[in-house]
Amino acid sequence: MAGTEPVDAAAVPAASQAVLDSPPDRQPRRFFPRGPRLDREGWPRRAGAFASVAVALALYTRHSINGLLTRDDSIYAYGGQQMAHGVPPYTSVFDPKGPLPTMLAGVGAAAARLLGKNDVLMMRLEFFGCSVLTVLMIYLLVVRLWNSVLAGVVAAVVFASFQGFAQGALAGPEAHSPDVLFAVVSMWFVARRQWYWAAFAGSLAFAVKQTTGIVYPVVAILGAVVWAASRRWRAAGIAIAGALTPLAALIGYFAVAGGLGTFFESAFVFPVVGLRRPHPQTVLQRLAGVAQTVNVYPLSAVLFWLGAVFLVACAVASVVRAGSDRRWALREPLVLVVLVTFLYQAGYTLVDFMRFDQYLYPLLPYPAIGFGAATAFAVQRLRRPQMVRTGIAVLATAGIALTAVSWTLFGRGNDHLLRNQRATACAIDRIVGPGATLYAIGNPVPLVLTHRRSPDRFIYLDSGVAQWKIDHTAGGFNGWVDQVLDTGAPVIVLDGWDGTRALVMQRAIVRAGYSTGYMGEWRVLLTPAARLRARKDGFAVTRFPIDWRLTSLRRTGFTTQTCGSG
Repeated sequence: MAGTEPVDAAAVPAASQAVLDSPPDRQPRRFFPRGPRLDREGWPRRAGAFASVAVALALYTRHSINGLLTRDDSIYAYGGQQMAHGVPPYTSVFDPKGPLPTMLAGVGAAAARLLGKNDVLMMRLEFFGCSVLTVLMIYLLVVRLWNSVLAGVVAAVVFASFQGFAQGALAGPEAHSPDVLFAVVSMWFVARRQWYWAAFAGSLAFAVKQTTGIVYPVVAILGAVVWAASRRWRAAGIAIAGALTPLAALIGYFAVAGGLGTFFESAFVFPVVGLRRPHPQTVLQRLAGVAQTVNVYPLSAVLFWLGAVFLVACAVASVVRAGSDRRWALREPLVLVVLVTFLYQAGYTLVDFMRFDQYLYPLLPYPAIGFGAATAFAVQRLRRPQMVRTGIAVLATAGIALTAVSWTLFGRGNDHLLRNQRATACAIDRIVGPGATLYAIGNPVPLVLTHRRSPDRFIYLDSGVAQWKIDHTAGGFNGWVDQVLDTGAPVIVLDGWDGTRALVMQRAIVRAGYSTGYMGEWRVLLTPAARLRARKDGFAVTRFPIDWRLTSLRRTGFTTQTCGSG
């Protein structure tokens, strides 16, 4: 309980500083009393950080790096490959998200080229690192808020146990993972009162996904205004500079690379006026979708809902406990930063939500922080040393048990699907032949695995992108069909795009002389010469989708030994 005696400011964690800025006779009763200083001995913090990273590595590697490459992940893998060859994001592939996931993938692809390694696996390792760093930052944020290593480790273990996030850790490049990382980093810097870097990290979250990331630079600027003891506008100016720095760098890059127009069109214009979800939903339907998506994994669901209750309860209790001085409690990071951003993310899911795990990613840090808050509250109220030791032992045992159960539930699977996709892609690559064009409509995966460039940047076509393409093509839909046919591509892969337009496109291509079938699970359209080459080389083109392993007519499986590193 805060008293009226002088307080050593250096010993006060960031969560308490806003309260201590008030006059001594006006300090409210605090829901979270200050924990003991950990600065004198750094080993507990380091041990907690090591434990958090170890748990993340143990759980996230339960899923194979050779798992299926999905359509959405391939958007960023393809953009990264093209960026490594000098083609800026959006010029290579149209996508309504921010440019940062593609740029990060480009770093991985460039590193793979330099080292002579497989670029998809290198990109996956890079984004895996982002996921592990997110667990570490959850730990550091909770330790910063409540000066409790145990609370930090509990929060990190809970976050690492969210199965949906764990499945995407090694199976990327998962574009939503950096969004969560930069969001947590931004909150951590706000708690440290480093306004420039808080807004900088928040701006990076915005550059990953505009709609979910925008709240973090705003809250960083707000924190600078609210918490600065003096010269508040200077602090706000510093925060604004931090928020603008990444955006200025991106504008400069796209201007130099010749992609400024496509940058503004894809990242700002289209999301506002062109984005369309295939099945519009009411608020109640989205809420039901959130509940169904959360409840897919029972253990993760329990952690999610319970952690969210803990977070809200602790934040409300902090305000209520402050009594007549609630305005000071409202200035604490738990309320002003964590709760406000949580409410924003929760509210946004009611505006735009699709039933995929990735749409829950922005919400996942908050239940974990809620567990950290509950742990800090419980430990800080244990008075006798024996009770403290018993409480720590119970919580440590629970954390180990949760890790063990999660490790068992996560399992290890999907070890071969990327290899089988590569085999099918290599078969297609052989059929297309050198110097010819491979055209992919709807799904960039074949382009990623064959290292070929599409003649059209409109590859991903959902959420209103197909209509945007039609509206911005001379001749509309018929002009688009003519563009496809004019390339003379021996093989056209039409996958990952459904609906009436896709069927009309397929029929138009068939009327032009192509035949349709499947190679593996991809629908392909082949010229007569391409189908003849497929039959001659023993590659299966079937009437229905088949297992990836059955690419070969001889049922022996097509290897990638002659298909480079694709």
